[in-house]
Amino acid sequence: MTLGISERRYIRRRRGQFIIRLLRWLFVLVIAIVAGYYAYGLGTDLALRETRLLESQLQQLSKLNQQLKTDIIGFEAAIREERRLVVQWRDRYKSEVPKAEDLALLQNVKERIASGVSRKRLKEIILLAQEKDLCEAATETRRFVVQNPVYAGPNQTVTFANRSIIIAAIGESKINLNGRPEAWFDPAKPITVYFTRPSGAATSTKGILPLHHAVVIGDSEYRFNIVSGERSFARVTAHKCVYP
Repeated sequence: MTLGISERRYIRRRRGQFIIRLLRWLFVLVIAIVAGYYAYGLGTDLALRETRLLESQLQQLSKLNQQLKTDIIGFEAAIREERRLVVQWRDRYKSEVPKAEDLALLQNVKERIASGVSRKRLKEIILLAQEKDLCEAATETRRFVVQNPVYAGPNQTVTFANRSIIIAAIGESKINLNGRPEAWFDPAKPITVYFTRPSGAATSTKGILPLHHAVVIGDSEYRFNIVSGERSFARVTAHKCVYP
């Protein structure tokens, strides 16, 4: 009887211990499940937040990329317009700005106007000008003595165009082997040739022979070619042409 009671107590104690251990395991399991669920929820929330952040950044980058594309298109259009303007101004510069030859011609026109020639007269001359010269077939050749510091004798001038053009020249004396000047000019050195009108108006040309010069009288132009002649002399040939 006593043994039966002890066995039942032992069995109840063992059963109670088993139940306690079972409850402990259940508690641990519940805690683990709750912790896992919480961790899962926390991880999911963090993942969602990170995903939303990345989506927001992606949208911003997409907008920035689109803006950059728009800016690039605008810049390309601006560059094309600038290039067009550069070409336009370059063409305009070429067409409107005179070249060196034109500037020289314009300067000559200004000088003639400043000297008293009217614009009307210059316009008439320009309109009458032609590419082909109309000149007489015949020419005149004469010689004269070139003056120098040692000699200033006769035959120092010649005339052309019915004495309307008087030609004279001054040069440097020829130096002999003794270092003394001779009575004739040195054709290897520059001379100055003067073309004088009866009124006193004169033009000149300077340099080493041969030299070329032109004088206009009315509607005629006299073209002169001066070369070295016999000792002391220069020879001048005149050619009469229609002017302009």
